[in-house]
Amino acid sequence: MRFPVSRRALLTAGVSGASLGLLTACGLRLDADPEVPELDSSQALRNRIARILSATSPGSGDPDTAGEDLAVFVAAIGPVWSPPTEFATEPAPTEDARTFVEAAETVSRAVFESASELGSGLIPVLSDVAMGLTLVAGDDELIDTADELIRASREEAADTAATPSGEGDSADSGGDDSAGEADRQAMLNAILNQSRAAAYGYERLAVNFESKSAKRRGALARLESLGSLSGEMLGLLGEDNADPNASAWRLDPTPTDARTAEELAVGLEDGLASALLPWLAEDTSAILRLWESARARTVFSRPQPLRFAYDDSDDSPSAAARSTAPATAATEVTG
Repeated sequence: MRFPVSRRALLTAGVSGASLGLLTACGLRLDADPEVPELDSSQALRNRIARILSATSPGSGDPDTAGEDLAVFVAAIGPVWSPPTEFATEPAPTEDARTFVEAAETVSRAVFESASELGSGLIPVLSDVAMGLTLVAGDDELIDTADELIRASREEAADTAATPSGEGDSADSGGDDSAGEADRQAMLNAILNQSRAAAYGYERLAVNFESKSAKRRGALARLESLGSLSGEMLGLLGEDNADPNASAWRLDPTPTDARTAEELAVGLEDGLASALLPWLAEDTSAILRLWESARARTVFSRPQPLRFAYDDSDDSPSAAARSTAPATAATEVTG
């Protein structure tokens, strides 16, 4: 299952909207050259990925689904942007022709090496596309390299955050800060509760696989990473702000054999991705947790190209990324 995210929330208005209107307005005389938008590093990276994908064609050694999956990635990342030729100061960059796997290698490294520096509302689409390309390509070395880069980038971001940066801004906006903190606590608690539910689900489903099977090992490994996620959320929330754990969870489907266990695992990971999206939209720390979920999902199902959907239906250039699909694989039992 994929969750809708407005592309207009992910591509800045300066690149795809109002600023280009200045350059193309019909019948308007300009007394001075209009200002051509300057892309920041995340926007430039998105643009480079768009060029890479537009120059990519499936080749020998690529997955059987490379053609259809490539079209999905091209649509998600958006079109190549370049200034109108009359305002260009240098030739537009080009990319070499690549196969699907070669493109996956290039995009994966480009995104995950700079993961801690992503921004401009582009964290979800850049990380989602890079993860999807990596996992669909299916190369073990590529997947291991991506894992190393994501973890190294997260450590780098943590080190940067721990470095004192001086005094904060004015405290005049105390009311807004309180509301923002309440929203953040609700977001983190949603992730915490989904992580707890997923852990319970994995405990129940793991026993439906043979003891030495890859799926049993994958389920047990996922329990460990979910424990780490829950611990991280508890640390961010603090003891007083964390929701109490549910006394019981209702699973759908109830895992009674390998097939229903696989179905449940996929549903649990989809629910977790939905809960992670608001965090991912604002914090690169969430990239590792989405990666763990995406990678765990491949143990029980074919790689999902994208965890989220990207469309042009939202007219607001600053709309927040959102998910409209509720988590249904595990619900709290009350009463």
